[in-house]
Amino acid sequence: MVDHVSLGIEADPKEGSTLLMGFANTYALDSRLRHSALILRLNYTKAPGDEQRRRVLDEMLDLVGDIVEDFKSGTGAEPLDRAIEQAEQRYQDMAPQRDVVFGSEDLGKTYPKSGFRLRGVELKLRLGEITGVGGENGNGKTTLFRLVAGDLLHDQGSMAFPLLKQESNTKKGIDWVKVKEEIAYVPQELPKVYGTLEENLQYEAAIHGILGEDNLREVGFIVERLSLGEHLEKCWSELSGGFKLRFALARALVWRPRLLIVDEPLANLDFKAQQVVLKDLRNLADGLRYPMSVLISSQHLHEVEAIADRILFLEQGRVKFNGLVEQMGEQRRFNTYELGTDCEEQELRGYLRSLNLHQIQHSGVAYVITVPLEVTHRELLQLLLSEGVEVEYFRDISRSIKQLFH
Repeated sequence: MVDHVSLGIEADPKEGSTLLMGFANTYALDSRLRHSALILRLNYTKAPGDEQRRRVLDEMLDLVGDIVEDFKSGTGAEPLDRAIEQAEQRYQDMAPQRDVVFGSEDLGKTYPKSGFRLRGVELKLRLGEITGVGGENGNGKTTLFRLVAGDLLHDQGSMAFPLLKQESNTKKGIDWVKVKEEIAYVPQELPKVYGTLEENLQYEAAIHGILGEDNLREVGFIVERLSLGEHLEKCWSELSGGFKLRFALARALVWRPRLLIVDEPLANLDFKAQQVVLKDLRNLADGLRYPMSVLISSQHLHEVEAIADRILFLEQGRVKFNGLVEQMGEQRRFNTYELGTDCEEQELRGYLRSLNLHQIQHSGVAYVITVPLEVTHRELLQLLLSEGVEVEYFRDISRSIKQLFH
């Protein structure tokens, strides 16, 4: 393993630095060695010439030896399986606690001019969890986000930040200056920033009290976490939509908030970029060093369901569903399927009559078919195929947030 890492560094220092980081994260008991691996990776990326890169490369190779000695000093002559057992125990001890960051009861907001009301929101946001918020546009998602972030004042119910000992229904109310030090809000429309990415990240950390070596370390950590190392010298206009969002996340996260609020992060991203961002959010919520709670809205329902722990669905300002993802559809009375086909609706109705079809409608993209609970997706597909229907797309949405739209 040691030879593999060393040879990898010498053969391709850029790729080898990734091996070094994995090696350090697995075997280094001293956290300073793990941080050193991260800093050396960034230093190699930014090194201006061959001489400087060679110096960083030598430091990487030296660090491999330091990690080996550190590991030996911590494990002694113990067998490897014992060392692994200890490492697993450390992991369990470090597992994020599900403490409640934010809670609300009967939370609401009324807009007198438009007459729109958000009301009755009961919400608990926990460390290490992602809560996805769904609903059609104009149904209260952004209003809810702005209430939680402190950009709007509620006029119904109560809210609290238990970890910060802040409650709205006390005599003093919520100290928003203190609370906002723990909340990062990334809106759908990202504001333009000036200067390089690195300068902005260092500045953002500094104004939150992270200075000197700590500043460099935390910026380096989040840059590596979000794979921004090759873009540090770029300006805003040089970034793609996906990397602009990653930078906005890095800027929000470099000072370690407890709660991250992200409004429609997938709206302008291609499929690949969406998958990367969603994976980033899941990893950030699960972080061992700084676990956080994530509140996210998106019209990309299946993608958000894949990473969320809980779902809140709003319809005309009211909560239609609020619970764990796996609880979605537990109380349903029908199964709901999406079907893409060139078949005419009247033909489909004729084919499905034997299954006691409850409802069929076209969403503009696909048919939405509602049938009794006992009709499985396999039975439905077999019937359609036996009738010669060409199925271009099929999805079971019976336990998906998507069925709440129909």
